[in-house]
Amino acid sequence: MNKKYILLAVLLFAAGPVFSQQWRSSLYPQNWKPGMQDSEGRFLHDFSYAGYHRGEQAIPDINKNVVDVTKAPYAVDNTGKADATAAIQQALNDVGQRGGGVVYLPAGKYKLDVSAAKANPLRISYSNVVLRGAGAGKTFIFNDNSNVRNVSIIQAKPTAGGNWLSPEGKAVSITADLLLPTQTIPVSSVQDFMAGDWVVLRTDVTKEFITEHNMDSLWATSLTGTMFYRYITAVDKQANTIQIDAPTRYFLKKRDHARVYKVRPVLSEVGIEGFSIANRQSTLPGLGGLDFNVKGTAAYEVHSAHLLMINSAINCWIRNISTYRPEENKDDIHLVSSGILLQNSRFVTVDACSFQKTQYLGEGGNGYMYTLASNDCLIRNCFAGYARHNYDFKSMRSNGNVILRCRGENSTLASDFHMHLSMSNLFDNTTLNKDFLEAKFRPWGTFPEMHGYPTTQSVYWNTVGEAYPAKVPYIIDSEQFGWGYIIGTSGPANEVKTSPTAGRIKQYDFDSAPEDFKEGIGKGESLLPKSLYLDQLERRLKAHK
Repeated sequence: MNKKYILLAVLLFAAGPVFSQQWRSSLYPQNWKPGMQDSEGRFLHDFSYAGYHRGEQAIPDINKNVVDVTKAPYAVDNTGKADATAAIQQALNDVGQRGGGVVYLPAGKYKLDVSAAKANPLRISYSNVVLRGAGAGKTFIFNDNSNVRNVSIIQAKPTAGGNWLSPEGKAVSITADLLLPTQTIPVSSVQDFMAGDWVVLRTDVTKEFITEHNMDSLWATSLTGTMFYRYITAVDKQANTIQIDAPTRYFLKKRDHARVYKVRPVLSEVGIEGFSIANRQSTLPGLGGLDFNVKGTAAYEVHSAHLLMINSAINCWIRNISTYRPEENKDDIHLVSSGILLQNSRFVTVDACSFQKTQYLGEGGNGYMYTLASNDCLIRNCFAGYARHNYDFKSMRSNGNVILRCRGENSTLASDFHMHLSMSNLFDNTTLNKDFLEAKFRPWGTFPEMHGYPTTQSVYWNTVGEAYPAKVPYIIDSEQFGWGYIIGTSGPANEVKTSPTAGRIKQYDFDSAPEDFKEGIGKGESLLPKSLYLDQLERRLKAHK
């Protein structure tokens, strides 16, 4: 018997450290509910609304109304010899006008001639249209023109409507300061609202807002303020309140002209999937950091170009897209500036994509692989590498977004929060190899649109570092305005930086105190839950069954 007890004791002792290593964030206990705060007012937003149909539906596999563009009447060449732009565009228009379907590009190479001079991107302007290839590595789209300044090669965007900045009807004032996340919005009148209406909740960048954020020398009132795109789930005529489908992400104050107005979505259920894509590199000289404003340079020619853009849309997706090096490029270049841009959209999922090896790494908004300027979008299972910024958030309309299980490698600069105060976004299970994540004061740009504080209330959850970038001995640098959160890091490169919270860069003083919350540095392997987004989604779906 003694031997048995000794053996049991040994086994329990050996197993003990395994169980003791598992831990939960103090901000995310087992009984967590949205709105839960600690004694210092720190809390984690509910990020579970991100993605296609709020993460509640899988991306569909559409198999009805499939149009093969290589067959009549389009007869598109798939050998890469003839220009296929006009014929593919016609197919997209025809399918859209018939109510939707799939424009299918079988295996092969499809040459486009999209350019700034022609202003002729492939446009998906109708809902329920899917542009589909036979798969990455099978269907190849090649844009045979390097003059693509300010052009998106493929764009999903309505011809009219859906613009968050253009109210459809009168704006209605919000009648109370909303300082914490809420789904109940008190308004001056509910007369024009009904359940199902899509609305914009927004504020202006007033002088008081600027001063509150210590940005008097960097921001001006011409900036576009906070914007949340929501739909109404209920109207209470007695209380004069509307109920919205997801919480607000930052304060809305009467002082800043907080208001609500209707904007009907006009583009939805668009899919872009299953192909490889590349752009001809520019052979002009001049790829310096500021050459994007110098005519006659390669930088000028490719400035602010994107391969894919979704703009003013809801419930769309991009999946299984990869860049590649075309044989026409003498260097190992896949694209000339930036990859995917999600602009003024909501509930878009980008899944299983790989964007890398851009030509221009200069300033001015170039060399970004994935850019989020939208609400509640999800980028998951993606790869980015050899870019200026691999993953990026931009502007106050960029909030509630999630980057899940993605990988960044060999970036020139950080995957970061860029420009003006995007709020409440999540990096969840990001793996980094010679890349790092950054959220800190940025006195860059030109007044009145200098960046300043680029984010607040954003979260880095369970980050894995394989190797530090050169000259950067950390994988996260977080000095957000107000509270920011680093919870769990692991891997051989697991150090983080959260200070100094005050100082001076160039001639600009900053003070981002308090120091951001950090927990479990080097212990992310045993963090529970492994994914914040997936756990929050599971909780919300269970609660509403």
